[in-house]
Amino acid sequence: MSDDADPFRFVWSVDQAGYELARVMLQEPPGFGLERECDVVRAKGGPPRSYWPLDDEALWLTFAETCRDVGGVIAFANEFGPLGVVREGLRDRVSDILGLAATLRRIWQQLQAGERLAATQLFAHTGLPTMKEAIFWFDGRPELLIIPVTLRDCLLHQASLAITGNWRFRRCRNEGCANWFRLGGAQPKGIAKRTAEAARAYTARREFCSDRCRVASARRQKLKA
Repeated sequence: MSDDADPFRFVWSVDQAGYELARVMLQEPPGFGLERECDVVRAKGGPPRSYWPLDDEALWLTFAETCRDVGGVIAFANEFGPLGVVREGLRDRVSDILGLAATLRRIWQQLQAGERLAATQLFAHTGLPTMKEAIFWFDGRPELLIIPVTLRDCLLHQASLAITGNWRFRRCRNEGCANWFRLGGAQPKGIAKRTAEAARAYTARREFCSDRCRVASARRQKLKA
């Protein structure tokens, strides 16, 4: 069975042609002629590229920091895909995306301040993630998997793990890289791709999200010297 067909792993697709804003009309309430406009994120119709969002435990922070404005929303979608949020019959409204990102930034601020209770209270007002369950056998033992339904659910699931696990994160030091990474341990079993990179414990001294960024930063510093 291919990874894309594996029901026990959360896979998300990205339009390789990218995404754009589309202005749409919404009738509220239906049949009463009260129309309003809103912007949605819409795929351009290219071939899909699949990836595993749960492999990156800090993706929720990358989303929160990137999606501060419309340009950031499109930039995030081009890299990681749309959130899959449906409300009032419309998918991926920009206002919903910006609102979620703002809430996750506030959660992160509370976690940085050591206010986990306040972070929990903020999390309770996000609409909570929709998840599905599956049992997967690994190393001769069954594991219960909690799998997100959409990318929005994945981001909220990661935020909940950060709160309950009191996880620490750091932004990559490489100039121009917006990625974050978790410090202090390997990924939990059963929710992400099992790779050597995923199983690596990131110590408090780690400064880059990947070896590629570490090498790029070293080259840049050498050119400046």
